[in-house]
Amino acid sequence: MSDTPKPDHGRRLFRRTLLRVMAVQVATLLLLWLLQAHYTR
Repeated sequence: MSDTPKPDHGRRLFRRTLLRVMAVQVATLLLLWLLQAHYTR
């Protein structure tokens, strides 16, 4: 076992964080769209 982390560890962490942020943005847009469709009738 080596103590040095893999060079792509930061990239993997960045990708996971980016995917989580994008998922939150999509969920927020969907929620706002549903609220707008509900309240503007």
